[in-house]
This record gives sequence, C-alpha cells and structure tokens, in this order.
Amino acid sequence: MAVIILIAAVSVYLFPNWFEKQYKKIWGYYYVYKGDKAYKAAKYQKAVDYYLKGLEYYPEHSKARCNLGHLYVVFENYYAAADAYDEALKYKPDYMSCRMDYGIILSERLADYDKAVQEYGKIVEARPFLLYIPFIYNNLKSVKENRGLAYYNMGVAYRKKSIYMGENTKISLMYLKKAKESYTNAQKMLPDDYDTHYNAAFTNQLLGNKKESGLEYCKAIEIRPYNFEAHYNYALLLRSLKFYKESLSELEKAGMLAELGADQTQKEYIYEVLGEVKQILVNEGEIEFLNNRVEESANDSSELAYRNGKVILKEDADKLLTKKLKQCPKKEYFEEL
Repeated sequence: MAVIILIAAVSVYLFPNWFEKQYKKIWGYYYVYKGDKAYKAAKYQKAVDYYLKGLEYYPEHSKARCNLGHLYVVFENYYAAADAYDEALKYKPDYMSCRMDYGIILSERLADYDKAVQEYGKIVEARPFLLYIPFIYNNLKSVKENRGLAYYNMGVAYRKKSIYMGENTKISLMYLKKAKESYTNAQKMLPDDYDTHYNAAFTNQLLGNKKESGLEYCKAIEIRPYNFEAHYNYALLLRSLKFYKESLSELEKAGMLAELGADQTQKEYIYEVLGEVKQILVNEGEIEFLNNRVEESANDSSELAYRNGKVILKEDADKLLTKKLKQCPKKEYFEEL
C-alpha cells in the first residue's frame, strides 16, 4: 500500500500538468452532463450556464459547444450561435452535423452565403470512414444523405446570393446556375426529396428553363401532392405558356390546399392569380368550361363522389383526390420539349 501511495505521489510530482488536466476534465464532463439534463428538460438558460461552466474546465468538449450553439439559436442570438459552432469545429473538424448547422445559420440568419457554401463544401468533400456490417452497423446511408443535404443547402445559399446580387444581372445568373448544379448533385443522393425537386424547379423557372422547371414541379407534386407551393408555382409556369385551363386547375388545387396551412398573404396571392386566369378565360369565351369547373368542384367537396355511375364512399374519394392532386397537366408538353 505504501508503495502505491509513493508511486502516486511521485507521478503527481513528475506530471503535475497531466493530473491537473484530468481533474479539470472530470469537472468539465460533470457540468456538461448537468447541461445535457437541463437541455432535455427544456430548461435552456440552466443548460447554457452549465455548458459554459463545463467549458471553463474542459474547453475541448466540442459537443457541449455545438449544443451551446443550438441553445443560442433558441434565444435568437445567431452571432453567438455561429461563434459556438465555429469553436466546436476547431476542436473537432469532422463534426459534420455541427458543420451543417453552422452553414444553415450562416445562410439563413446571417446572410453570409459565401461562408455557408464553404462549410457545405467541406461536408461534401469529407471522406469519413465507411463501415457496413450486416444487421449490426451501416453508416453508408447517413453519409450519403448528409452529402445530399449539404448540396441542397448549398443550392439554397447560392439562390439567396443571386437575389442579393440583383435581378437578372450577369452575376446573379451565375449564382442561379451554381444553385441549379447544387440541386442536381443533391438529387443524385436524395432522389425522392420534395424540397430538392421543388427548389430545382423554382431555380430553373428563374433561369427560363421551361422543360426542366416543368418536369421538376411534376416530380415534386408526385412526391408530396398535398403541398400547395408546387401546384401554385407550376400554375404560374403554365400561365406563362398560355395554358390557361391547366393553370386554372393547378390554382384551384393550390387554393384548396392553402386553406390547410398557408398564411393569409399566400392565400391572397393564389386567389388573386386565380381571378386573373378566370378573367382571361372569360375574355376568350370559355364560359361553358368555367361553369363545368364550378359543378365539378361541388361534386368533389360532397360526402359522396360519383364516378362512372357508381357511388363512391368518402374514404375512396380521398384516394381519388390524392390521385387527382398527383396529376400534372401538360407534363407531356415538357417531356417533348
């Protein structure tokens, strides 16, 4: 026993800095643990206090720094959040989920699009260790999805940068093309992601690429038919091509779906355009067509639907509604362009 005590005493004497560091590390982990508990309990200010205390003892705790960034976002202190994420990444550069959050804050809250693109680029270029053990562990999918999300967010940053640089300027078009390229890369890894297809469609629409825009909107509608935005923007595209009847159909879908989740301003935009398209059809003498649309709308909103002389229960009518929403009028036109 005496020998053990002597060895311990000599070790402390010879390596005082190492023992001091371990002592502080223990206290750092303790306060971070308290911070994690407070975070889970939604006691956010307590969590911040505990994390800061823990980082005083153990500054290298990157997870605590990243969580601190999340909490600053909750408090809408975005500059402090960015600083916390940046510090976390200095200690752990391969902390990709933290880097993604850093990029989002830079782009969405601080309008630092160039820095955001740099952060997303680091995620795309990262080459993490890939491991697949059947039924035990597989990170192949998560790595692929992270890269897809990085490309998607990169596209969002480039598109916002294009808006910032002005409308229809040479440099704004350059950033729009970069956004398009980013969305294309994202689709390779996230082929069934609604947001990727929707934003690709919108970007192509801004670039004047009618074929790609139309097909991307149709894909987005097929993936998530109950989102009003794709129907509305697709209607605008159809209107620009003078397909007024088809545009009206999509606007009616958008209006119906907007009642479920859009804000008042969005609803007003939809119905304003709907009124304009109806007026165009009136001017073109399509009164009978418009009257038929009113009758069809009344049938679709009833408890029973009539199809081919048969009464269909509402449960089946909902399935028919989904099928109708997925229909993309004039899709064949864009396929043949």
